[in-house]
Amino acid sequence: MRPVIKCLSIAAVLFCSNIACSQKKTIWGETANPKKNDTISFVNGLMGIKYYEQPVLESEVVGGKFKINAYLPYPQMYFLSWKSQKADVLFHASPFFLDDSASKITAGESSCETDSRSFLEFQKEFVPYMLDGTGFTDISDYMFGDGSGFDLKLARYTSQKPDSYVALWLLIRRFNENGYCSLYGEMLNRFSKKVKSERLWMVLNGEFKSIAIKEGGKFPELALRDSDLKLGILRIPKAQYTLIDFWFSRCRPCLEQLPLLKEIYADYNSKGFNIVGISTDKTANVEIWKKRIAEKEIPWQNYLDENAVIAAREKIFSYPTNFLLDKNGRILKKNIDPQELQKFLTENLKK
Repeated sequence: MRPVIKCLSIAAVLFCSNIACSQKKTIWGETANPKKNDTISFVNGLMGIKYYEQPVLESEVVGGKFKINAYLPYPQMYFLSWKSQKADVLFHASPFFLDDSASKITAGESSCETDSRSFLEFQKEFVPYMLDGTGFTDISDYMFGDGSGFDLKLARYTSQKPDSYVALWLLIRRFNENGYCSLYGEMLNRFSKKVKSERLWMVLNGEFKSIAIKEGGKFPELALRDSDLKLGILRIPKAQYTLIDFWFSRCRPCLEQLPLLKEIYADYNSKGFNIVGISTDKTANVEIWKKRIAEKEIPWQNYLDENAVIAAREKIFSYPTNFLLDKNGRILKKNIDPQELQKFLTENLKK
C-alpha cells in the first residue's frame, strides 16, 4: 500500500501545483522608454504582506518590454519600484491596481498604468471624486496634506461604492499609516456583504480586532521598561486626565513640542493632570533616550517600548502619537495637539 499512497500524494501535489500555476495570469508590459533595460518590481510598500497573495512582483526589462506572472484572486494594490533607483527611491508613492481583468501594463519612471477594472475605477472615478473641490491635484499630496479631510471623503466614497476594492485598499493604507481611529472602524463596516465575505476584508477586520489601544476603550496594561530598564506593567497614574505620549529620542517634532508640554504639565499637574511618556527607541539608542530625559528635564514618568514592538503591533508609526485618558483610563481622544490640550484643560480643570 505504501508505494500507492506515495504515488497518490505526489499526484495530489502535482495536481495542486498545476491549479496554482493555472491561476497565475501573465500580464505583458512596456516602458515609456522603448530602449529601457532594468529590473521592475511592483511592491507592497509599507503595507503588511498579509494582505497580499504576492507582496512583490518582479521582472527583467529588456528593450522596454517585460512580463509579470501574477496570482490575482482579488484586486491588489502595488507601488512601482526600479532596481536602478533603489539607492534613492525604494518605491514611488502613486499606487496602481492589478486584477484578473488586466492584460497590459505601461510603466513610467514614477508611476504605472494598466487596463484593469480596479485601476480604471481608481483613475476615472476615485481620484476625480477625491480631488474635487480640494485644491489638490495629486492624491498622495491630498492624503498627506489634509489627512482628516481625505479620510472623511474616503468614508463618503465607501458609502456610495461599498463593493469597491479601491476604497478598501485605501482604507488599509490609511490604517497602516495612521493606526486605528473610530472613523476607520465605521468605514470598515460600510462595505457590502460580498466584500465582507472575501479574504482581504477579513484580514483587515482581524487586524482591527487585534488593536488594543482604541478611542472609547480603556488604555491597556502594557509590559514596558522604566528608565532603569526594569521590566514592569504600566499603571496609569491617578489623575483626572492623563496624556500618554509615544515618542523617541531623535524625533524632532517630539522634541519641539516638549517646552509647551512641560508648561502645561507645570500649570495643571497639581490640578489633576498627568503625562506618561513611552519611548520607542531602538536598542542602540537607549542611552540617548536616557540622556534626553535628563537634559530636557522631563518631569513625568517615562517608559521604554524597546524597538517599538508594542507600537508597531498597535499600528503606531508616526510620532509623536498621543492618547488623552479620563480618570478611569478610558481614551477620550487620539493625537490632541498641545494647544488643543491646553484649551481642554483650561475648560475642564481649574488652573
